Amino acid sequence: MLIGIALSGCSLFSTREPEDPLTESGTFIQPDTPEQVVENLQAAIAELNTLNYRRSIAESFVFRPTATAVARESLFSSWSKDQEEQYFSAMSAAASLNSGHSLQLSDQSFTLIDAGKFLLDATYVLTINHRRTEVPVRVQGRLRWLIEQSTEGLWSLTDWTDQELGSEASWSDLKAEFMK
Repeated sequence: MLIGIALSGCSLFSTREPEDPLTESGTFIQPDTPEQVVENLQAAIAELNTLNYRRSIAESFVFRPTATAVARESLFSSWSKDQEEQYFSAMSAAASLNSGHSLQLSDQSFTLIDAGKFLLDATYVLTINHRRTEVPVRVQGRLRWLIEQSTEGLWSLTDWTDQELGSEASWSDLKAEFMK
């Protein structure tokens, strides 16, 4: 009888309100097209989402920095997906309490190289509101992204060439600063 009284006093078998779904995954669209890779990278930057940034880059990733950055920094000689992830994680940590991060692309052209390769050529303005006073918040330049389709049918960024515009700081400069 005591057990019956104890069970009637609590709501052990009653239904509860469902919890909201996890939202930590950020904005990520399955990359079925090259354009979706670009959208995913823009969203990962806006949200500082290291997982989705990583998911958008191929294992065989190659980065070609600006000529000025190569002349100043030796770290680009062995740049790979690992270094790309390290830079993005360090930058995200420095900007985590701020908002207003964005990658704006203009003068975009998508060129079909072959059935599984597209080239995006665009002018960029990257804004990352971080807390490191010696590093620029806004960089700009021109990028060439080779986006390729895997054997599974999904697309990812495989090759990136950065070009500077005048004397403005470029994305390569930003990467170098966050790898120091």
